[in-house]
Amino acid sequence: MLKKQHLIAALFLLAAWVVMAGEEPNGSQAVELNPSHPDVYVVQKGDTLWDISARFLKSPWLWPEVWHANPQIKNPHLIYPGDRISLVYVDGQPQLHLERGHPTVKLGPKAHAIDHNQAIPAIPLDEIKPFLEDLRILSDEQIDTAPYVVALEDGHVMGASPYHIYVRNLNARPGAVYTVAHPTVTYYDVPLHYPWEESEARETRSKEWRLDSPHTLDRVLSRFWKNYIDRTYWENVKVLGHEVADIATATVVRTSKDVTTLKITDNKQEVRKGDLILPPVHNQYNPFFFPKPGKVNDNNVRIVALNNAIFRAGKRQVVAINRGSRHGIQVGDVFQVNRPEKTIRDEVKHPKGDFKALIKPSEAQVTLPEESVGHVMVFRTTPYISYAIVTEGKRGVKLYDYVRTP
Repeated sequence: MLKKQHLIAALFLLAAWVVMAGEEPNGSQAVELNPSHPDVYVVQKGDTLWDISARFLKSPWLWPEVWHANPQIKNPHLIYPGDRISLVYVDGQPQLHLERGHPTVKLGPKAHAIDHNQAIPAIPLDEIKPFLEDLRILSDEQIDTAPYVVALEDGHVMGASPYHIYVRNLNARPGAVYTVAHPTVTYYDVPLHYPWEESEARETRSKEWRLDSPHTLDRVLSRFWKNYIDRTYWENVKVLGHEVADIATATVVRTSKDVTTLKITDNKQEVRKGDLILPPVHNQYNPFFFPKPGKVNDNNVRIVALNNAIFRAGKRQVVAINRGSRHGIQVGDVFQVNRPEKTIRDEVKHPKGDFKALIKPSEAQVTLPEESVGHVMVFRTTPYISYAIVTEGKRGVKLYDYVRTP
């Protein structure tokens, strides 16, 4: 998946949470307080809204259900360092009140407004902004027909600005600006049981993407296997999309019969052979969102990719979920992540060498239940894949952990 970029300022502000605080969320849950909650908390620089909520509530995403701004504050949409959040009870129900500790900034003789630059973000945007702005999911046709980098200036393996790159299959005029994108993984939806065409149980898998010739021996043998030996299975495998990350900007400097030469003008990562040349796209996204319990809860919603993690993703790391907008996943959905159940040998009653276990192995088997390992919040959806940030984790989120309603 896309590597983290460290160039971004926090932006996900509280606005939508407060704007919608007066609305009754669908399927609202009972609010439970954190047993170690403070009575008053003064907001500090570096806080996030999620972390502040966790100080008071067991379920931080239920913040809007107990939020009540001081009626004397005309613009309670944002929280700032120095603001005081106090816990009070009204008719026996807990409420969180805000007392403004942040001064207003005078804009004119009659207009006053708060300087929003120091507002507390809901979650750390520097961990997710690359996924909002620089990530694309391409179809088979899009990735198969995309122009690609065939070589770099002076035979370099990788290059950055102001290197020249040489591109095949690009028809463009000098001065045209393009995005260089690095392919990462391909997501597949595969059947789990034979007969494949009737299997209702399916699983999403990810595989590292590579660009090569369809005429190599490996590809020819693979194609023969898929078309003739295991044809029914592969006819029922569906490609959900190819993930690519925008890593650089390049401008066309000249064209020739075989290649088009581009100059790298800006880059976040180094460009290498096989990277794709795509039209620039400015992904539009709303930085204000309303966290809420996710509702999608079929039996096979799983974590299918980890960002910058080999075995486990910890707090503030990004993961991919094998469900998207077509399945009802929405931005702001909060889910619980569970470690799948595991069958082990009961070595207490049936140690190694137990003859009964040799005759009847099931006697020595015991199934451990699913265990919660943390929570994630969705911040971007595509039709079949969603991206979420780990908001809290007890043991680290692993590949193929279950994603459940909280």
